[in-house]
Amino acid sequence: MDQTHLLTLLFRKCLAFCAVLMALAVCGVASARGDWRADLSSPGAGNFPPLRPVTLEYECGWSGLIAGTVTARFSRVAGDLCELKVTAATTGFPRALWRMDATHDAMADVAAMRPVAVRQKEMYRAQTISTDLDFDDGGVWRLRQSTTDKSPARRKRYEFPNLYDLQTALLYVRSQALETGSTYRMVVCPGNCAYLATVTVLGREQIKVKAGSYPAIKIDLKLQKVNGEMKLEPHGKFKHATGWLSDDADRLPLRMNAQIFVGSVWVELQKVE
Repeated sequence: MDQTHLLTLLFRKCLAFCAVLMALAVCGVASARGDWRADLSSPGAGNFPPLRPVTLEYECGWSGLIAGTVTARFSRVAGDLCELKVTAATTGFPRALWRMDATHDAMADVAAMRPVAVRQKEMYRAQTISTDLDFDDGGVWRLRQSTTDKSPARRKRYEFPNLYDLQTALLYVRSQALETGSTYRMVVCPGNCAYLATVTVLGREQIKVKAGSYPAIKIDLKLQKVNGEMKLEPHGKFKHATGWLSDDADRLPLRMNAQIFVGSVWVELQKVE
């Protein structure tokens, strides 16, 4: 494999991972002992005040190289409905090797802390992949299709009560007390698969990102797949991650460092509006 081909592969895997920033900001997994479903956290929002409307801009990269940008816009639509709109794209030299643009639009009931629908699109030079998720009390209907598919995709059903998507998982975590040593477990469906997710609060510390200096809540993140038989499987690409939320009235995702199969990737907050 020549050097250009190898760099293309590495950047592709890095940016595909960074584009799911909101997933990594909240997802993790604990060791399964017995029936892991008995250890899930109680559903429903905690007592921390709801997130106010905000636009967040991030940079992401592999090792010390900036490879892409992510913008997340959170707003209240009507009543208890909230919306998260995320856009991501490769930039600079990585974009010359691997062009990717992605959107992630999610609607949720913030009072019930339940997802309603997700529409996600990944656009590459020669392919566009669309993922539609429609949630209800018993689980989610999924439709994933590609412009290169030879036959139409079919909707698939995943049965599991109290599922979270990326938006509600983040809102759920930030609404909790987040005392040092506390752990929160949930099942998250960010796209085509479901994952057992655990967030463990490691403590408080000061952190500096491009957006500014913040008191922060340090969180340990791990991830494991839930298969169709409700058994846990290791994630083949994700190893470990550490994240920081601002320790203030907003509790915004500030930074994430993750170890994956190609090395270390990061996402960092650049601007807040």
